[in-house]
Amino acid sequence: MQRRRGSFWTPERDRRLQAYEAEGLSGAAIAERLGTTRNAVLGRSQRLRGLTRTYKGYVNLLRRLRAATAPRLRERQRRRRETIARMRAEIAKGVPRNVAIKSALKRGATLQAIADEVGVTKQRVQQISVENG
Repeated sequence: MQRRRGSFWTPERDRRLQAYEAEGLSGAAIAERLGTTRNAVLGRSQRLRGLTRTYKGYVNLLRRLRAATAPRLRERQRRRRETIARMRAEIAKGVPRNVAIKSALKRGATLQAIADEVGVTKQRVQQISVENG
């Protein structure tokens, strides 16, 4: 019998966990009695007590990484907007839609961006990209 994910911690197991903690049992001992891992017991115990931990070093690292990648992300978004605008202009000039779509894909536009622009599904854009002609 398979359990649904996340269904291990029931109100009854929570009560047993809290009772074992009140008795002074270790996380490993509680885990053995409940049939789970020590880390699961420790995590659940913290959540039940409303404790959260923020690792400042980790948070600062994430901020620095986001700041470092932000210019590249903005540049990528700018290029994609230009590619979609160019595809739109090609279609307006009479270039066959499928040819303009293939061209936009080669220039780096995403399937979803093209699909949104021309009013088809992203799966259809992918089909167009592999069609001959």
